[in-house]
Amino acid sequence: MWTMALALQAAVTVPRCPLDAPYDPRNPFAQILAGKAPASIVAETPDMIALVPIAWERPGHVLVIPRRAVRNLDDMTATEMADALLLARRIAAAQRRAFGNTGYVIQQNNGGGAQHVCHVHFHVIPNTPLDKVEHATPAQMQVIADRLTAALKALSE
Repeated sequence: MWTMALALQAAVTVPRCPLDAPYDPRNPFAQILAGKAPASIVAETPDMIALVPIAWERPGHVLVIPRRAVRNLDDMTATEMADALLLARRIAAAQRRAFGNTGYVIQQNNGGGAQHVCHVHFHVIPNTPLDKVEHATPAQMQVIADRLTAALKALSE
């Protein structure tokens, strides 16, 4: 019994982005939004930006992030939540056109162990074949952004 309690305690990890922590303007997304870090932008709205992440398991993976400094879903307005999902849906349609996938996943974390950047973001992950990249070059990211941007343009014509 005691060893089971120790094992459970060891399994509990401290989240990287606890819900009650203050917003850190040095996080990577804040740096991108401030124009201090480069990004391969796929689409923009007045409230959201969609960009290619630096790492992915499936080509075509995109992140949708609010322009406002927002740590987690609890801090988003209803309008921001709707805008994020509407943009995610447009990105998913572009992924299907550009990569031929037949489905996608939208993933979002709030203070959990899987959240690495403490700025709310939505992963739009197509079910393209696995092709893991752990640290993409700017050129690799831009190739994906260009394909998706062209697909978005074609969808709007």
